[in-house]
Amino acid sequence: MLGVFNINMFSQSNTIDCENVTYMEDTFHVSLNDNMISNTIFYNDSNSMIYPSHCLVLDDTSLISVSYFTGFFNTGFNCHIFTHLTQNSTRDTIDFDFEVTFNSNNFSNNTVVNGNLILSDLNSTCINPVTIILHNGTVNLTEISIERNKKLIKTIDFRGREISPIPNIPFIEIYDDGSVEKKFIIE
Repeated sequence: MLGVFNINMFSQSNTIDCENVTYMEDTFHVSLNDNMISNTIFYNDSNSMIYPSHCLVLDDTSLISVSYFTGFFNTGFNCHIFTHLTQNSTRDTIDFDFEVTFNSNNFSNNTVVNGNLILSDLNSTCINPVTIILHNGTVNLTEISIERNKKLIKTIDFRGREISPIPNIPFIEIYDDGSVEKKFIIE
């Protein structure tokens, strides 16, 4: 019970606005030879989240399961607890990975598994739907082409500040369909 008390004692008392929590990607292509889901959280809320849990929950686990990957090993759990997320700090952009384990290889190519990235603490829960597309063979993303009529809304740096692109500085373009693209102009 002491552990729960400590988390409650240090948790923030305000609810965050989930519109201020965004992810780099919402669609992932995985296969037996490329089974990692890599993404980035952009946290831009004025309230800090203290000890937030971050989970990838699948709608159906008959074909795949997921586990948080620390960079060195698979935790075996579909959730991870961060110490905090804080706007305008080194903790406002966090990269993370989930490792996919195939429970079956009996599925059609391009089978879709839906799920949700859930970020929550004592006072707030933000849910972001994701799509995982399963491939039977080798994933070659250069062959996967998705045509969209999308318009650029704004360009931001990795701290969430609106910018004009500068050569040799990475940036993110946000589009009206909710998609984002990491870019880097080499001069």
